[in-house]
Amino acid sequence: MEIDYISGQKNDKIFGMSKYQMEIHKRLDIKLNVIEYDSMMTNLEKRYNSSQSTGYNELHLEKAANIKTREDSKIKKFFVNSGKNIFQNIDRYRYKLIVEKNIKKDNIKHLTSQELAYLLNSIKMDRSIVTCYDLIPWAYENNHSKIWKNNMSGLKKANIIMTISDFSRDEIIKYLNYPEDRIHIVSAAVDHDLYQKRRDKSILNKLNLPLDYKYILYVGSETPRQNLKFLLKAFNKLKKKLPNVKLLKIGEPQSYGARKKLLNSISEMDLQNDVIFMGYVMEEELPKWYNASDLLVYPCLYAGFGLPPLEAMACGTPVITSNTSSLPEVVDDAGIMVDPYNVNSMSLNMYEILTNQGLQTDLMRKGIKRAKSFNWDKSARETQEVYDSL
Repeated sequence: MEIDYISGQKNDKIFGMSKYQMEIHKRLDIKLNVIEYDSMMTNLEKRYNSSQSTGYNELHLEKAANIKTREDSKIKKFFVNSGKNIFQNIDRYRYKLIVEKNIKKDNIKHLTSQELAYLLNSIKMDRSIVTCYDLIPWAYENNHSKIWKNNMSGLKKANIIMTISDFSRDEIIKYLNYPEDRIHIVSAAVDHDLYQKRRDKSILNKLNLPLDYKYILYVGSETPRQNLKFLLKAFNKLKKKLPNVKLLKIGEPQSYGARKKLLNSISEMDLQNDVIFMGYVMEEELPKWYNASDLLVYPCLYAGFGLPPLEAMACGTPVITSNTSSLPEVVDDAGIMVDPYNVNSMSLNMYEILTNQGLQTDLMRKGIKRAKSFNWDKSARETQEVYDSL
């Protein structure tokens, strides 16, 4: 069996969707005809992000000099968004030509993201599968642009849709009216050889951080749905009762202007010395940060799954997450779920976990047990079954 593996843009970093596909396909004995491309849009974003302020000193200087007015920012955002749309459309057209040239008639066609579904509108693909992780732009962000209308209509043309949670399946049925019997749930999971309980704070020495502090960890992007300003407010309240605590933030912004807004909020709350940005962390090192942290907080408003809470639980790190979207089906009773708009509740639960050894132990035990029910070998077998069905 050979699969036309239509995987979109090349990426040398492992997180989210790329982690999901990598973990499953390294466990399958299947030949992949990988069809990918170099993204002009991503290269443009890298250049732009590298020129942006990522530290507090630059932010303060910019404020003091009053370099940018609100009107300037609006104009800049307009041109950035316009340029982004142009390059995104060019990328999509370029990739369409690449896919047309490289697919093979008799192969199963696996499009590895809902953002590639537009290809099904213009390329005839027999035996097609689309992995749809979520419908965030359409269902949550209300993005009904031409690009997303094309993605939604393309999804309807897939022979099979694979998704990662009951929540995402229900959203697909709701917004696409897609037949439930053609939706297959292949859950995200965790590599238990890598993510396991090895409680050790020594990696904190890498950043010269004090070992006697409590550490709250957040792993993910800075897009608005991740609700980080809410986390900062809860963290700020917590510090008034528990001064020796810091917030570790792993992950890139992945959203225009998000880092600057976050830095502004940190500055307004006078938390400059208490929030540590680490950017992208290699997969092999990530479990060490989970194990060094006393608590993971994931206040996301809408998620197709939520890998960070699962990975944290596998490492024995207590978890607080939102009681919304797919997150309850990931965490179940092994973590604390809160209203992602209730700052007081979040702060109180953070304090309780960090100061109650009995609660920490209970959550650690439950979390490890819960994480074991998510296994990449099982996900790989289920993916193989979908391929076999075609």
